[in-house]
Amino acid sequence: MTRLSLFSLLIAGCLLATPVLATEKAEKEGFGPSRWTQYRLNATNNAVFDNGATPLPRMTFRTGDQVRATPVVVGDALYIGNHATGGMFRFDLPDGKVAWDDDHPWFRHAPNWIHSDMIQADGRIFVGYGNRAFQSAEVRGTGESGVMAVNPENGETLWKHPTRGEVMPTPALWKDALYIVTGGGRLVALAPASGERLWSLDLPGWVSMSSPAIRDGVLYVGALNSVVAVDLERQEILWTFDEDATFTDVPPAVSEDGVVVITGMMNASLLDEAQKRRHASHRGYFHFIYALDAASGELLWSDLLGSGPHQDNNTSGAPTIAGDGVYVGSPYTWSFFAYDLESGERRWEYPVGAKIKGAPAIIDGKVVFGDTAGFLHLLDAEKGQVPVCDSGRPVGKLKVGGSTSNSQNAALAPGGPVVVNRTVFVGSQDRFVHAVPLKMLECRE
Repeated sequence: MTRLSLFSLLIAGCLLATPVLATEKAEKEGFGPSRWTQYRLNATNNAVFDNGATPLPRMTFRTGDQVRATPVVVGDALYIGNHATGGMFRFDLPDGKVAWDDDHPWFRHAPNWIHSDMIQADGRIFVGYGNRAFQSAEVRGTGESGVMAVNPENGETLWKHPTRGEVMPTPALWKDALYIVTGGGRLVALAPASGERLWSLDLPGWVSMSSPAIRDGVLYVGALNSVVAVDLERQEILWTFDEDATFTDVPPAVSEDGVVVITGMMNASLLDEAQKRRHASHRGYFHFIYALDAASGELLWSDLLGSGPHQDNNTSGAPTIAGDGVYVGSPYTWSFFAYDLESGERRWEYPVGAKIKGAPAIIDGKVVFGDTAGFLHLLDAEKGQVPVCDSGRPVGKLKVGGSTSNSQNAALAPGGPVVVNRTVFVGSQDRFVHAVPLKMLECRE
């Protein structure tokens, strides 16, 4: 019996065409969903929500510093945090006016960088903070590190929980606990109302940007050279998949039928003899994609995306699962890929000409992703081709962001776009969150 049931095969196309979850739609109040409980809204990383509201026009939301986090839209508000300053912002929708911002650092700033989503549920925002500098070989994150809860109405800090090592990954809520993973190599469960520690667990290594995904009571995360599954009810590690490849920057994606997909970077010196022969034409750092059985951690399939030069920071190529497909970009190969979820067969590769780090969004059979040169792209999910307008003119890339760091490849990284009511939201290192109606990518004539 195949992993994808006949039923899931029948609905796969529907998922690509209409990725709205019925439960999210029913709970909806306002422009966005009523809750945002983990990285990119759900365990598949496909952050798409639609309740039929009118898309926003093209607009920008100005913040105080670089944006490297994923924008969060809950109800009639957009929430985002800043990279170096830790500034936090709420913008009201649809007009885009600032509801509160970083003008009052005594309660509207985090004490360190914000790279995590500002997730929200039950009247509280939860956001992690920290930086990527090393205290030691075992602990990543200097200065103040931890997670905090914030009042979404006025930005007031409700509580802070300090940690040993950064909390750059997005926290995740499940049942009555908030879960964070740290640069000190720990998983910590907290009480959402108070920030009190409920329990904690050692991981096989530190975690940098691998935001955990939770499905059916199991948390999945990349911790240095291991992919880890944790049974949250039993409070114990269910399995680990160990490989000398850096998983610590990559948020895993988990399908509804139990497949975990993640990418990892491997130095050429760590390849075994068979891999060296198989990939003899490649040089530099090797970027692999892996699919694992969610119940056992068994390797189902893997493939080499390609190789390229060392990344100055954030080695990720965050995957997204939609229907029976996996979609992922690579900062090493400068290409975007689609795979069959069950077999691992590569469906197509699209050369971009720039690095891709953030996870894509898939809607209406189209893939939306950003690159580090500041462009949004739209591709046909089935064929990997640029859609063509009625006039016969192909849709081009749309420039939406730049960089304030004097880097040619820094704009739309590492957070990927989210799509809410056919409006694409993406953060940029030019200090803005950009909102683009999807129709501008579909055809701009």
